[in-house]
Amino acid sequence: MNKQVILIAVLFFSLLPRIQTQAKSDENANRPTITVTELDINDEALNLVYEIRNDSEDDAWIFAGWHILSEVTSGMDAGLQMAEDGHTLTIRARFNRSTTGMSSQPLYGRFVRLRPGDRQTEAIFIRLPACPASQSGHVGQQEQGIKHATRLAIELGYFQDNLSGKKPNDTLVSLNVFGRRNERLNSRDDEILIVDDRLEVKREDEQVIRTVIEDIRIPYEETRNYSRKIKSPGLLSYEKIEIQYKPSMLEYFFPYKSQQSLLSPDEMGYLQSGRTIVLNDKQDIHTVAEYIPNTRADTTVLAGIPVRYRSHAEVTCYSKGKPFLSFSICNDDRIVIEGKYLISFERLPSLKKLTPQIQAIDLRMRCAVNLKNLWYRLHFYNFQEALRQNDFFIRSKTLYPIPSKWCDDIPRLYPTLGGGRMGGSRTNPWSAKPYICPSAGEGKNHYAMNPNCKPDSPADMVLLFETKAGWNQHGGPELFTFDNHDPKGGCVLLNDGTVKFIRTEDELQPLRWR
Repeated sequence: MNKQVILIAVLFFSLLPRIQTQAKSDENANRPTITVTELDINDEALNLVYEIRNDSEDDAWIFAGWHILSEVTSGMDAGLQMAEDGHTLTIRARFNRSTTGMSSQPLYGRFVRLRPGDRQTEAIFIRLPACPASQSGHVGQQEQGIKHATRLAIELGYFQDNLSGKKPNDTLVSLNVFGRRNERLNSRDDEILIVDDRLEVKREDEQVIRTVIEDIRIPYEETRNYSRKIKSPGLLSYEKIEIQYKPSMLEYFFPYKSQQSLLSPDEMGYLQSGRTIVLNDKQDIHTVAEYIPNTRADTTVLAGIPVRYRSHAEVTCYSKGKPFLSFSICNDDRIVIEGKYLISFERLPSLKKLTPQIQAIDLRMRCAVNLKNLWYRLHFYNFQEALRQNDFFIRSKTLYPIPSKWCDDIPRLYPTLGGGRMGGSRTNPWSAKPYICPSAGEGKNHYAMNPNCKPDSPADMVLLFETKAGWNQHGGPELFTFDNHDPKGGCVLLNDGTVKFIRTEDELQPLRWR
């Protein structure tokens, strides 16, 4: 077997002259860099691991992939093209891309935040021979024989700005960034969805990090026949299924700093050490069967296009005491089967359903997401008042609703189906979601407002906090409850948008309430 394993560290350089001219004298010290740490090429597949590091003094928002709003938004993607020189194969993930092969539906670019001094490891898998692909799928080409690339380039787009911290009236990001579409994200401190138009960001403002690996040999085929048919065995006769999370449950389910800040040191250690679970329950095994078709159907798989991921789970199914079938789930939304082929399903069920060790923590995370979404809605309130009072200048101010009416006032921002426009007759189910703690049981609202907190109050003052079910509740720590979660505790939202999880009275009392 012809196999190349390259462990390398490749310095960053920029492809675009415009970015080079804008750079400071020490480019590597003021921009993100890519370091390739592993490249494994064999007769069947290419596996690439690289590290993105932000040594600049600003946030870098790395482009992760394209999405339509009906999709889950945890996935990543990259395109693949042979350069005009006929020797350089380029893996590209860019917001500023050509429209060839793109979806006819509105697309939203997802960006992931890399803070100053942070680093992030990603990986890419390609079944060989590689095939041309846009960033959202395969691009048909004229049939040609297999060629071999001798150079591999990696090219990632990013914006160097505080995208998530923009106010609605800032010029870089439009009102829609504060709107409903971003409420589906797992962490609005660390992710953002931006529509593919020039109203929110300018494509040409995107910067690029790029690196090239020389002296390799990668088979590449210009073809339209990128799909394959394979038979998939059923799972119902299996007696157990083993799921191994890599790097661990922590990185697989809760990869962002804002999520990890809600964990105790013991919980962090437990999730980092938790890598493998075993399923013996028949219902759980049947649930896994949803991930791959049964034996009577041919499965259409994709070959030759990149699979880009930050974490993955290796699933092994056992029959008669022996492993019988294995596949990987990347980013909790794509399957690589037999180590070769990609299967992409709509609404692929999350492995959270099969991992009881993280379910209580996941409810806590979703509660924190609710409070963060309410913070964004509160900072939209001035736009509603500008319309109601017909006073455009109110838009330049930050306003909070009257505490005794805050629950009544905020839902008006998202009252109808079809994008949140006012004046419709049907209630939008997204409107009520942020008011309900997912672990608190019945009730249409589980949060209260601190009446002492104003827009110009200190950043660390409590603005919203968990309480028992009610409506328009407002007050101080006497309303706070530890009983909505197990283990006990409750979330608080500070005036600057920070969410904390409070576990004891000793943690509650020092908070700034007035």
